[in-house]
Amino acid sequence: MTSGVAVITFLSLLLVGCASMAIQADQDPRVSFESYRTYAWSPTQRTQGNVRITPALATQIRDDIDRHLTDKGYVRADAGADFSVTYLVTIEGETIVQTMSWYSGSNYKESYASPWPAERGYEEGTLIIDVLEGESERLIWRGTATAEVRQRTNPEDRSKRVAEAVRKVFERFPSR
Repeated sequence: MTSGVAVITFLSLLLVGCASMAIQADQDPRVSFESYRTYAWSPTQRTQGNVRITPALATQIRDDIDRHLTDKGYVRADAGADFSVTYLVTIEGETIVQTMSWYSGSNYKESYASPWPAERGYEEGTLIIDVLEGESERLIWRGTATAEVRQRTNPEDRSKRVAEAVRKVFERFPSR
């Protein structure tokens, strides 16, 4: 699978359910967002490896982030903003080792456990949203959404899942 397809696939899984998506946020304790009013998009675009995002998904992520920041009371500025925003999508291979597997026999009353561990490989994707302080571009807040990459989805579901991931991350972002 190409990395572009992997990113699209990752982003499509994010609404599969709360249990399948891990959301985290961390803020520099020395920073108070109370005095911040404006934001801009960071000129520093972060990239990792050969992960690619389609133009449509890049636009959607930016639009969703803009909407959530506006909803929280921040105003987008072209210059001299209090903070800037950037994002990154990563895909990594993972392995789950299941130490106990249950199987059913030919009749539904029979079941037994396998004594051997079973391994399953999968890809895990993470959407990382970084907030950087003014001109210094020092990292002051980071929110992430991490979930297993699913192989099949349609564009409408993918769009909904991306929006849900951004929404869940920004639930943890300070309001004005």
